[in-house]
Amino acid sequence: MFVGVIITALTIANIQSLVTSVDAPRLNYQRKMEMIKKYMRYRNLPKGLQDRVLAFYDYQWAKLKGADEQEFLMELPQTLQQQVTNFMCRVSGHLNESVNACHPKYEPHFPSSTL
Repeated sequence: MFVGVIITALTIANIQSLVTSVDAPRLNYQRKMEMIKKYMRYRNLPKGLQDRVLAFYDYQWAKLKGADEQEFLMELPQTLQQQVTNFMCRVSGHLNESVNACHPKYEPHFPSSTL
């Protein structure tokens, strides 16, 4: 009987650990949103501006699900960073907007025919 209780407790602990680790990015996002909301209240930001900030983070979460795009790019070697950034800028189709959105250190690498 005692062995059964121990096995049941270990099973429940393992299931809880699994559920927590699967939803860790969501939990981090929720914590970050709470911190952002507290900061905006502390600084008395206007409601419209608060809504825009929250909408931005909601959009980021919907697109990236907690992945940090900057961190991802910084882990790549510089040549791959440049290639990925150039590709993302060309794919957007709006050269003027995309050149402004690109990291400044890659702007000189655009071929003159695309500008």
